[in-house]
Amino acid sequence: MTTPPWITPPPEAVLPLFMQASRPADAGAAAGAACLAKAERTTAFDADRARAAVLELLADGVARSGEEIVDHCERLGLVPHDARAFGPVFAALARRGQIESVGFAARRKGHGTAGARVWQITAASR
Repeated sequence: MTTPPWITPPPEAVLPLFMQASRPADAGAAAGAACLAKAERTTAFDADRARAAVLELLADGVARSGEEIVDHCERLGLVPHDARAFGPVFAALARRGQIESVGFAARRKGHGTAGARVWQITAASR
């Protein structure tokens, strides 16, 4: 069967936007590092204190969403210019094996974004 002349198939080299190559894997880490650096430079935010506060909160063994943890840190006065500065805080603790992601929860923030990550202290950190 031949294709009618009024139907032109798309060129094979052009992919829909959602199928195009994603950003490099380290771009997210670089953006997080830049956000954290700005938070420490422009506010009283201290990543070391934030990491300690996360571990202290999770020391009871109860898993909590990242949003709950961020709210706790902000009540302690650890308020960055942008809450996304907490991403590198969680990432560093996870890389060190001190906390681990154990699931997802419904978001209270984020305007329809995917579920909030749930974190728990690891057995080695208790």
